[in-house]
Amino acid sequence: MLLSRLFIFLSAVFSGLFTSCSQLPAPSKEFSEPSVLGRVADKSLSEISGIAASRRNPGIFWTHNDSGGAAKITALNLRGETVAEVVVTNAQAKDWEDIATFDWNGTPWILIGDVGDNGAVRRDTTLYLLPEPDLSTTSSGARLALAATHTIPFSYPNGPRDCEGVAVDPATNEILLISKRTEPPVLYSLALPSSPAPSATPQTAKLLTPLHGIVPPSMAESAIPGRLGQYRSNVTAFDLSPDGFTAAVLTYGNIWLYHRDASQTWSAALAEAPQRIPIQGLPQAEALCFSPDSRELWITTEGINAPIQRYQLKL
Repeated sequence: MLLSRLFIFLSAVFSGLFTSCSQLPAPSKEFSEPSVLGRVADKSLSEISGIAASRRNPGIFWTHNDSGGAAKITALNLRGETVAEVVVTNAQAKDWEDIATFDWNGTPWILIGDVGDNGAVRRDTTLYLLPEPDLSTTSSGARLALAATHTIPFSYPNGPRDCEGVAVDPATNEILLISKRTEPPVLYSLALPSSPAPSATPQTAKLLTPLHGIVPPSMAESAIPGRLGQYRSNVTAFDLSPDGFTAAVLTYGNIWLYHRDASQTWSAALAEAPQRIPIQGLPQAEALCFSPDSRELWITTEGINAPIQRYQLKL
């Protein structure tokens, strides 16, 4: 507890030091200050790297650990209590970095991104698709086993890339990915499979656009200890609002919001200036999602008993 308070204090001090000299936009007033919905109770979930709000089970979100864990996703309620675990029987968990939920052909689906690649050397980055299970008849803490219906191996057109942000736009049948360690981050796309029928067709991602506004850390920012320093602009999560009008991009230091109108593509929207929400009190924020009504953002961090923070839309 003492170390946690010290971290928050130091973060605030450094934040005050560099805000005046950086070129970052002023913090957005669109969302409220963060509140804590709950804390992740399961101590085995110590490296959470992705969250996604359930489209089928109200009050539930799906999450998973980072690299080296089992090929499973966990359903948590908003207090952080485990509701169920789902083992993906035909998947490998080399470096799972993000998860997305979406409605596809009238059915709720889950996409899992085995896309982490710290050294930019992997030739086996893979996406897994499976229908979202209905948990309404399962007992608390149930352990289920499901197979992914689609295993999508893919590569990048310009060589391997580290990635921790994956989202799905079913309206355009696109899977969108954002590179982590490039400056600036780059948006790529893949096509959703042409049908819900099982498949494992390799794809090559399409390079769309560099993201506007996410600039490398300044000298003052780089002096901050830990990931809030020199790595603060690395993209660690990505989600599209269910209403289709906002993209949220998480870095270690900020949440970046890109808005689009009905006539814009996401490629065009992410090339424009974003709004910024500074992160408070999270040492390694790597998971973000919108609530099902698009009016809240939920984020969390790696670590035992991690808080689930909520940012609420004011208007």
